[in-house]
Amino acid sequence: MTPGPGAASEPNRPGRIRRWWRAHFSDIQRKEAWGYGVWGFFGVIVFVPEIWAAKWQESANWPTISATVGELEYWHPEVALAVVALIVLSAYSAFRYPPARTGVLPRHDKSAGAPQEAVQGDDLLPSRTPAGGRLTPSNVALPEIGAGLYFACAFSVIAVGTAIAVITTDVADEHTVGRTLYGLTALFWVAVPSALAWLPSTWKRDVPFPTLFETMRSLARRLRIVALAVAAGLAILLIHLVFYPWPATIPDIQDLHRQYEQQGPRHREQPPEPTAP
Repeated sequence: MTPGPGAASEPNRPGRIRRWWRAHFSDIQRKEAWGYGVWGFFGVIVFVPEIWAAKWQESANWPTISATVGELEYWHPEVALAVVALIVLSAYSAFRYPPARTGVLPRHDKSAGAPQEAVQGDDLLPSRTPAGGRLTPSNVALPEIGAGLYFACAFSVIAVGTAIAVITTDVADEHTVGRTLYGLTALFWVAVPSALAWLPSTWKRDVPFPTLFETMRSLARRLRIVALAVAAGLAILLIHLVFYPWPATIPDIQDLHRQYEQQGPRHREQPPEPTAP
């Protein structure tokens, strides 16, 4: 029997995973790819020690992020206010600006006959980079700095600083190691890269990657479930950090309730007996 016209091309048909990838990520641009690399690796250097400390605590000389924050909140209750503000602002920043709203920047159109003075973006957002990314003091395109060397140095600083904290602190003082590890990571892998967008205009430099929030928006545009997962994760994180160690406190509340029930009615609050006239 002669095979049908589609039989010969069937072996060349891409697999399901490849078709899915082409449908969602075939048009990915360089800067967006940089964002997935930078912030994806940030997730690795955060969640690897986090999971290690949570699952194999006896071999970890550092606590989890939530335990570190909980210890700070215990001694400094005002830290809880900063935690709430940071998470709410993160959620707002992650979903506030749609991708079409950008700063006013020159249009990179090298086709023949393209106008030299063409611009793109939104006049209402003069300090926002393309695709609604980070804030910048410049409204002109800037040359990029070499980010690869910076992140290599940043990772070295985080690793060396954490190692020094492990060696020099008492084995029972794991929170010092946690503050060092997570503090250096927040400073050199989040704060400094984000602040690079605010370089003085005299430096005339930009970075090749978008902000964490713009990367989250880009991923959510490609996979809508990501937006739902991020929103749910931020809500859970907010309750967990403010009322640490929730939800581990739920069994404790249940035990307390059972003890209260077992005490019987005589131990419960009784209404006052009426007084004689």
